Amino acid sequence: MILLDPHELDLEATLFSGQLFRWQRDKSGWLAGTVGAQSLQLRQQENTLEFSGATEAFVRSFLRLDDFALAQQAKWWCANDPLFATAWNRQPGLRLLRQEPHECFFSFLCASVAPIARISKMLQAVCEEATGDPFGSFPTLDQLLTLRESRLRERGLGFRAGRVVASARKLAEKPEGWLESLRGKPLSEMEAELTQFPGIGRKIADCIALFSLNADAAVPVDTHIWRIAKTYYAPELRDASLTPAHYERAVSAFQSKFGSYAGWAQQTLFYQQAVK
Repeated sequence: MILLDPHELDLEATLFSGQLFRWQRDKSGWLAGTVGAQSLQLRQQENTLEFSGATEAFVRSFLRLDDFALAQQAKWWCANDPLFATAWNRQPGLRLLRQEPHECFFSFLCASVAPIARISKMLQAVCEEATGDPFGSFPTLDQLLTLRESRLRERGLGFRAGRVVASARKLAEKPEGWLESLRGKPLSEMEAELTQFPGIGRKIADCIALFSLNADAAVPVDTHIWRIAKTYYAPELRDASLTPAHYERAVSAFQSKFGSYAGWAQQTLFYQQAVK
């Protein structure tokens, strides 16, 4: 059990904010999922976070309670940005997660041009094809290498099926632990490395970096964040299309407004636009 300020964590919003896709609710209020090979159950009641299946240190690391005081930072952002203040007042406590990079990598390969509910079904299909269990530990790389593109297409992955198979093969060429080794490197280096994989462009690379590699300044620019950026933070882009140069300008605008933790602020803004 962990005692905390409710403004420091809204567990439900955090786990279902589009950062991960295979967690399940039960009738007693527990939320269950996996973090890599680790099964985890969490339940929040007012200022109490209950957990089972893992150590407190593991839970704190996953929820990033160990390294970021969200409520304190949000006070500063609220005072300096009315749009964020409105979003935070509607939904305080939405944290970034420290996911297992391997699962995050393949999750966002499946997330291209799809709503959250469909992404969940696609990932359940990947897990079931590779391990026989749609809700158990995410498949290892060796298990993913057994997948067939044709079968994944039959299970609803569409064009993403080939990307999953090809990226698994390419990842198998890297040294063991390569994804984890990207933590601590400059964001631009992470992006350059990740975008070498089939189906990973700048936005998906930024999602992987932000949600699993501690790249707090990353701002994944999807249609919702693009609309916010050109309406509020970079009005010179109001009539522009989302080119690579304009993507960079949108990111820069968020980073200028929210600093080195811009990714945390954008997640609260994204939630209000895309999920809430």
